[in-house]
Amino acid sequence: MMNTRYAFPGLAALWLASCLPCARCHAADGLAANYPGDEGITIDSNVVFVEDFEQASTAAVFAHWDEIKTGSNMTFSADVPAGSAGTKSLMMTHIGGEGTGCHLYRRLLPGYDRLHARWYVKFDPDTYEIHHFGTALGGYNPPTRWPQGGAGIRPSGDDRFSAAVEPFGSAWRWDFYSYWMGMRACPTGDCWGNDFVNDASLSVARGQWICVELMLQMNDPCTATNGEMALWIDGEPFSRDGQIISHLRPGSPKGYWVWDSWHADPAREPFEGFRWRAVPELSINYIWTSLYMTKPPEGYVSRVWFDHIVVAKTYIGPMKPASPDGVPPGSPANLRVE
Repeated sequence: MMNTRYAFPGLAALWLASCLPCARCHAADGLAANYPGDEGITIDSNVVFVEDFEQASTAAVFAHWDEIKTGSNMTFSADVPAGSAGTKSLMMTHIGGEGTGCHLYRRLLPGYDRLHARWYVKFDPDTYEIHHFGTALGGYNPPTRWPQGGAGIRPSGDDRFSAAVEPFGSAWRWDFYSYWMGMRACPTGDCWGNDFVNDASLSVARGQWICVELMLQMNDPCTATNGEMALWIDGEPFSRDGQIISHLRPGSPKGYWVWDSWHADPAREPFEGFRWRAVPELSINYIWTSLYMTKPPEGYVSRVWFDHIVVAKTYIGPMKPASPDGVPPGSPANLRVE
């Protein structure tokens, strides 16, 4: 488990009071609990995509994805999360002065109105400040085989949206980084990705495996602002001052905007919800796993490991150990695509 300390005053009451399934999600509720070590999770009817990196070669892994950037800097590693039924993870390496990093991008067709993405990640303790990172969920209309541009530009509602979970810069804290038609502008007038947690105590524990899960719920109808976004770290939502601040939905949490940053505050106004789209053709139709770095000095080596990427229609949660002593009994199937 990561070394972040959480404060959950009144958390049980908040969960029980909510009629929204994700507000009640915690580690024991996820579908991963039914598949120790994630073994066999590919056959679950709620699962849309799985990447466990248990192929014979990275080329075989790349065949699962629509676009690969700097594949030469992605290698297998024997370092896997505790309890894994596998024997490999994927290590992305960045060397300062030699490009901006790596990525894996894949369409999730035909597109979905609600998805969870759960993955395990480990940062080398010496990893330099990261510009952008993570396993993002988003949508393009129409779907494309590669990621599009649009940094600093607010989406129009019929073209695109995205949400990622990142370790914010030199602060090394977890937060969202999201683009959608209702996003706030920064002081310069540009629209960079909005952030929502803004709490230094949700820190990133480098040097150990961390389970991260992101959920997106599209707005329906397209004129409504009833979309949602949620984050769990090691199977736990993040709460402060009596409210869950890592699950944003209409009416919760309470807080206020300062330019492009949302700050939770129970004495302020309820969150308005998300209007991710203005047309029904826009849905969640891609996953993007990336490491993007721009600031390391020349020659500086940073390493990040990924494993057990699962995309599903319901809460996934952390893995249950593959065996009582954590020794992997064997390798699971590699991939399932719905």
